[in-house]
Amino acid sequence: MKSPSTHEDIGRFLAWAARPKETPARNEELHRLVRRYYEEPDFAAAVDEVFTGAGLDLDVDERDGIIATARNHSPLRLTVTDVSKRAPQQHRAVLGAVILAVARTAYPDPAMLDDPDRIPVFTTQSVVDTLDRVAQSLAENSSDDSDIDGDLIEAWRRWTDLSPARPNARRRSTGDRAGVVVRVCKILAEAGFLTAKGDADGGVWSTRPRFRYAVGALCADSELFRLVNGLADRADDTSEGVPA
Repeated sequence: MKSPSTHEDIGRFLAWAARPKETPARNEELHRLVRRYYEEPDFAAAVDEVFTGAGLDLDVDERDGIIATARNHSPLRLTVTDVSKRAPQQHRAVLGAVILAVARTAYPDPAMLDDPDRIPVFTTQSVVDTLDRVAQSLAENSSDDSDIDGDLIEAWRRWTDLSPARPNARRRSTGDRAGVVVRVCKILAEAGFLTAKGDADGGVWSTRPRFRYAVGALCADSELFRLVNGLADRADDTSEGVPA
């Protein structure tokens, strides 16, 4: 049987990178490609060049498989705009904040990103709580002479305009705060970043390896992510010792 050529295997490498839910342990061909990447430096260099040309950062792991993260200029990048097209008009202003809050809730300490064995599990309600704290902190610290961007403050106001979830509601509304978070988490799950685990507290989610790499890139180059972390931490500090 003829062995696959380098060009054929690079094409397969790209194809598997687009299927982030697959792992080498679950697929023989993916396992073979990962082993070839590790064992053949010339092949690995050729793969790296192709991915670099496509604007993709590549991580290859024997357990997690092929993780490709698109850079800002890459035409393959999934942007907040792409996500927002799938949401009602009145919710689009808050989707970026929700994605950042999901990242912050899953990885409250950036050092956690260095542990590949850590698989964060979080709930829809925990993301809502993070967003509520950040919105409250922004409201308390915004003023005419504040250095916080006005558009950012307006985005958080849109979040507070959403109604809280109704206690003991039999059906989940897509128009309240928890409903918007669930919508975003489902989109992230479809893209291979999260896995749905249950229904408690509005929904239980676990992260996939692709999300850890993506949040790592976010921590490295996003001032907005650091702002969200800082405001959430500030809100957590001020709430310590306050009776429930």
